[in-house]
Amino acid sequence: MLRMDNCSSLFVTLFFCAILLLLLSCHGELPENHAAFFIFGDSLLDSGNNLYLNDSGKADSLPYGETFFKHPTGRLCDGRIVPDFISEYAKLPYIKPYLEPGFTDYTNGVNFASAGAGVLPGTRPGTLYLKLQLNCFEDVVKGLKQQLGDADAHNLLSKAVYLFSIGGNDYNTIPNNTKATKSFRKMYMSMVLGNFTAGIKQLYAHGGRKFAFQNVGPIGCMPAARASSGAEGCLHDPTVIAKMHNIALSRLLKRIEQGLPGFKYALFDYYTCLTMRTLYSSKFGFQDGKSACCGTGPYNGLLFSCAKKNGTTSAYTLCSDPSEYVWFDAAHPTEMVNRQLASLLWDGPSHTVGPYNLKMFFEMP
Repeated sequence: MLRMDNCSSLFVTLFFCAILLLLLSCHGELPENHAAFFIFGDSLLDSGNNLYLNDSGKADSLPYGETFFKHPTGRLCDGRIVPDFISEYAKLPYIKPYLEPGFTDYTNGVNFASAGAGVLPGTRPGTLYLKLQLNCFEDVVKGLKQQLGDADAHNLLSKAVYLFSIGGNDYNTIPNNTKATKSFRKMYMSMVLGNFTAGIKQLYAHGGRKFAFQNVGPIGCMPAARASSGAEGCLHDPTVIAKMHNIALSRLLKRIEQGLPGFKYALFDYYTCLTMRTLYSSKFGFQDGKSACCGTGPYNGLLFSCAKKNGTTSAYTLCSDPSEYVWFDAAHPTEMVNRQLASLLWDGPSHTVGPYNLKMFFEMP
């Protein structure tokens, strides 16, 4: 006969084994209407990937992050960026950057965006350009299949929402190119859109069906553009190429919709929404739409002039209330602007975002 203490020990062991098996059998189960959120792009969407890259375009010191997080998080903003607000609306946690150490649970989504990134590899070496972001996504797919199994992973990917905001950095390189004739710009834009199309189709092949896009913003109206030219108004050439891209992108998405069964998209007119706040700031509750809250030089528009560099304090100026400004630094909006833009992307009018919006996507079966 077994002694009583041995029986007790055996019972406890069996009990914990049963609990373990129960937990393992439940692992990977998600709510029926759960929609993950995958984010691709540049500094407008980067939630911290560049902290782990050897690139200068990183927000690793205050005043970045001061408004909401109270510490720098890698977001080039005083607080939250657009995908943070979308996550709040969708009742998701803030989506973590792919490169964050120890991050392996991808069931809520992943942020692949990288400050400075372009669609084209040569736009800014050292960042996660679009192809590298897509390569990272392939690794995430493998991880989801290991975590959930093939069927449940495919189900998650097919219900997920995919947000893109990229291209502005590609076109910012054109003014420095002496070959930038009209024909060159058209050819260059075709390269950008061609690579972009390939990326969309790659995600579609994994089951992706709900895609959201911010078009290229007013790159000619940023404080950085004004500072570099000394002009008070928006620069002509960057404005023209941004408009050209946005028209072509709208047409491209309509063609993709016709060619890929089940493909649905939300195109957000980021360009117009941010331009209106820059030019008519007081109508949207801001006091200054031309100068940045943080930085140096004309309009506080010298790039990378906000915050500490190399352990020392740069001679930058900082406004007392970022919520009164459209631009936080030379090229990035304040949290207050991001809140307004995210609200429009979520459920704005059809002339601002369409044919779908993100509220529709996250509520869609």
